[in-house]
Amino acid sequence: MCGRYQFSTRESRELQQIVKNARQRGGQNAAALSFPLAGEITPAALAPVLIAEQDKVVAEFQRWGIHNPRGGLVINARAETVCDKAMFRRSMVARRCVIPASGYYEWDTGSHKCLFRRAGSDLYMAGIYDWEEGENRFVVLTTAPNTTVRDIHDRMPLILTREQVRPWLTDPQAALQLLTQVPPDLEHTVEDGQLRLGDFL
Repeated sequence: MCGRYQFSTRESRELQQIVKNARQRGGQNAAALSFPLAGEITPAALAPVLIAEQDKVVAEFQRWGIHNPRGGLVINARAETVCDKAMFRRSMVARRCVIPASGYYEWDTGSHKCLFRRAGSDLYMAGIYDWEEGENRFVVLTTAPNTTVRDIHDRMPLILTREQVRPWLTDPQAALQLLTQVPPDLEHTVEDGQLRLGDFL
């Protein structure tokens, strides 16, 4: 699963541009204007995502997590069953998104916090979104782990390459094929303690 991820614009012009574009689309939304440029994104937080708008890829702020009608906040959806679940089926057809990140966190069996990243690249996690309580809200799609993750956890985000972002967002048939791909290799480090905003500035 994915329950927390890192977002830092410090060394990424692309993430800087995504935040800038999302703020422009958010107008005078106070939460969007005050979004920190570095730190951890947790469930229920506002974060920038990429969506398709008239075949154009744009950025906007959405909130992480969709409420389950039976109670609770759903933050992940399984790629293997997302087309079959009534809660997600319509979003998979027409409301796909990409969640940009610097890396994502997972905890190993010893409760050590591990940060997974792509060497020399931002992460692009596949997601879907829905309209709820007056705003768009997203979930991260997860899949079976690849060789670099399976010793730590039995699930991982469905990670796209930069070249796959547009097909995922704009081409329904390509998106269906990407649901079954093996995510690219990652590197990981064990973090000591909680990250602070100052660690990135």
